[in-house]
Amino acid sequence: MLRGMVFVDHMNFDIALRSLYQDESQTPKLNYNTLFSGVVSLIPNVSYLKTFIFAPKPDDFLMTDVRLNGYYKWVQGFKSSKYLDVIDGRYIARPVDNGMPMNIDDHKTYYKVEKGTDINLAVHALTKAHFNAYDIAFIMSADTDYLTVYQQLKQIGKLVVVVAVKGQNLGKIRPEVDDFLILDKPFFNNLIRQKSQGTH
Repeated sequence: MLRGMVFVDHMNFDIALRSLYQDESQTPKLNYNTLFSGVVSLIPNVSYLKTFIFAPKPDDFLMTDVRLNGYYKWVQGFKSSKYLDVIDGRYIARPVDNGMPMNIDDHKTYYKVEKGTDINLAVHALTKAHFNAYDIAFIMSADTDYLTVYQQLKQIGKLVVVVAVKGQNLGKIRPEVDDFLILDKPFFNNLIRQKSQGTH
């Protein structure tokens, strides 16, 4: 069997998931213990190895945002999960150029810049490919910034499968990868965490 490794641009995935369920009362809480192996199982004859989640760590200012603080702590909880590593990037607040001090309660006074996620995912995917740690890379992101990474992985001889959430545009990505998967509500609805299950 071929060996599959999953690389997740988590903020990209999380935003797309919320968009998919925007017409419902809330985004479902997924069972992350089975989500990624479930993604790999969609391609026949591939065994699941492990997952790397790439997520930004908010700076001190953004940590005062209750939602972002909760998001970061939630993602960090994955570090105790089996076959899953969390790689931190950075989430930085910058003042809007109008002389106003940043105010966490006024989004017009600052904007957010995500740093490190793209390069961290690229480095891990390429390094592990170089050391032949996997055969197929499952990249969970619809970000076109990874196109060069896909080209390099294929040049090394690896298979590349891009995994998107229904509603994300893969028009520029499809020609550059070996295959793609679109995750929809029926897929996610089978992975909704039961109340008796753990946090992740």
